[in-house]
Amino acid sequence: MLVDLMSTTTSDGIVLDGAFFAPEPGTSRKGPVDAVLLIHGSGSRFYASFTLEMAEDLRAQGYACLALNTRGHDTVWVDREDGTHHGNAFEILDLSRLDLRAGIDYLCELGYGSIGILGHSMGAVKVAYYSAIEQDDRVTTVIPVSPVRLSYSYYMESEDAEEFQTIIQQAGQMEAEDKALELMTVNFPIPETFTAAAYLDKHGPAERYNLVSLAPRVKMPMFVLAGSLETHTRLRDIAQDLAQAAVNSPRAEYLIVDGGRHALGNRSNEASGAVLTWLASLATQKAGI
Repeated sequence: MLVDLMSTTTSDGIVLDGAFFAPEPGTSRKGPVDAVLLIHGSGSRFYASFTLEMAEDLRAQGYACLALNTRGHDTVWVDREDGTHHGNAFEILDLSRLDLRAGIDYLCELGYGSIGILGHSMGAVKVAYYSAIEQDDRVTTVIPVSPVRLSYSYYMESEDAEEFQTIIQQAGQMEAEDKALELMTVNFPIPETFTAAAYLDKHGPAERYNLVSLAPRVKMPMFVLAGSLETHTRLRDIAQDLAQAAVNSPRAEYLIVDGGRHALGNRSNEASGAVLTWLASLATQKAGI
């Protein structure tokens, strides 16, 4: 696997590392998209297997790909310049917009003008959120793979409500005691470490990142993938709910991959094939056929 390691800096000064996958020589891509930005999931990084496999498969069919860290990579990392703590544990999800914009800027500076954005798991939330909030004309399709449902109201009506409410109360108490940036370990919706502030940002009653609520703001074609084995509360039915709520998208579809687990790592060939079919089909749509 030959890639170009790279780094780019966000508008607020965060340096993000990644890998650029140049299109395979002699290949001719299908469809109007010429490059794809790939975003990892919670606590992961640009070289996660899900991301690299997808990038390799797309590159082989003529698409330039950039696999990029967000500031939420790993659980905790420290900026050696100023000592600031970052990572999934500290991430305020809204700031991921700056990370994605830096990646899109990087691709555009290389000469690519029609960008697809694809993310796995929490990365799927980030690409869908970006497409809803930013209205970036350079982005011509969004592909959330195994998106996560970040909905306080949904969780409170689920079988996990009691556990969830206990964590919310703990985080709220920490915030009230001026301990919002102290770490807490939770088991819901995933076993992970968060600051109280980061947990409330993603999962609190404000529902800032409820993709179903945000979906009507998506104005570009959207293709959502998930696996049939994704039955956890945070994952159940979100793919179809998201696609069906995207009423202002010119085309919003979803695919449930039979036997697929979260992020479709066990069905990577099927996932890549579906994405390639989707990208090629956009040429027909653009031509008005």
